[in-house]
Amino acid sequence: CGELLTASEGLRALASVAEPQQPALAESVSRLGIAFTAVVDDLLARQIKLLVGVLEEPSSSLALLSALSALSGLGLEAPHLGELMSRCSGIRALLSVCIDSRSTSIRTAALRVLATVCCSSLTIRQFEQGGGVEIISDIVADERRPETEVTEAVSVMAQVTAPWVEDNHSVQGLTEQLTVLVSALTRLVNNTTSSPTLLLTAAALCHLSLLEPQCVWRLLECTTAGTLLLAVRRQGPQASVFLMEQAAGLIANMAAVPEARPHLAEHRAMVALLCFLQVRHSPLQRAAEIAAAERLQHKSAIALSRLCSDPNVAAQVVELQGVNRLVRLCKEERERNNSDGVLVACLAALRKIVANCGSKVVEELNARELIEPRLLDSFLLYSSRQESYV
Repeated sequence: CGELLTASEGLRALASVAEPQQPALAESVSRLGIAFTAVVDDLLARQIKLLVGVLEEPSSSLALLSALSALSGLGLEAPHLGELMSRCSGIRALLSVCIDSRSTSIRTAALRVLATVCCSSLTIRQFEQGGGVEIISDIVADERRPETEVTEAVSVMAQVTAPWVEDNHSVQGLTEQLTVLVSALTRLVNNTTSSPTLLLTAAALCHLSLLEPQCVWRLLECTTAGTLLLAVRRQGPQASVFLMEQAAGLIANMAAVPEARPHLAEHRAMVALLCFLQVRHSPLQRAAEIAAAERLQHKSAIALSRLCSDPNVAAQVVELQGVNRLVRLCKEERERNNSDGVLVACLAALRKIVANCGSKVVEELNARELIEPRLLDSFLLYSSRQESYV
């Protein structure tokens, strides 16, 4: 608190000056902010240390649940809770609860807190050191566990493998657990009737396929892509754009491996991708849904581009009128929400199709400028930010 008081006194003294200098005022306010944050973090760390102590030596099940509930609440209030938890060995304590507790509700609550705090490379490293991947794999693979608990475990796996976590290019123990994880997650996709569970499981599979290079072979063995696409179809009109985005991402990641393309074609992945490309954003949607629709178009076009390296797949896309949609996405900015990323992906897909099926199908749509001379020329012609390149 001494630094906070000093910073406050400095700011008060500066404010009493008739015309304080702006740089000095800004520096003083910054020092006050840093000092205040340090005090809050210190108070939070003390509170967390007490709660972790309860996790390690609970006096009762009720006390344990109360501690987990308090940690969950702190996670909503303090975005950097994970870093504070790591100072107090909180990740290891949560993993111990997941192993030792006989109560489903307690284990579920512990998993929920884990998913909240494992949001940085620092906390994920502690998760690794505590054997977290193996623990989560065992929970997900145990068919006797209730789906609520398994869903929380899947949420943890989706979080620790998420592509947006900085400096998290691999997760220790993941390679050894791939067979168990992919098999269990695929089974959950096939069996669950819960939309949130399906979305979380699809996200975990998509993240795994991006983070772990060996994952694609397990996905092929378990026919995961086909199972997920079937689950999306079962959702019908109720399928969320977020679920479709994860399915498209999984297909795109798998299609990067040439050996996986015949398998994806066999499960009619291109039909699903063409359906995904038809999804449009609406002004009535929330910002998150509009952004997800854009990502869905982008990932679907990338996946199509990779799959269309196979002449048979390219011919099927032509037969299914897929070229029409790709051309429209290129030419009409509003169809792709002014996204240049979607434009590039669609241009690449069109050029793959033309390379295998000839240019006639594009010329019939008066869109020859999309396939020649260079991709950059076509991009500049239809880019939403043409003025930026002049």
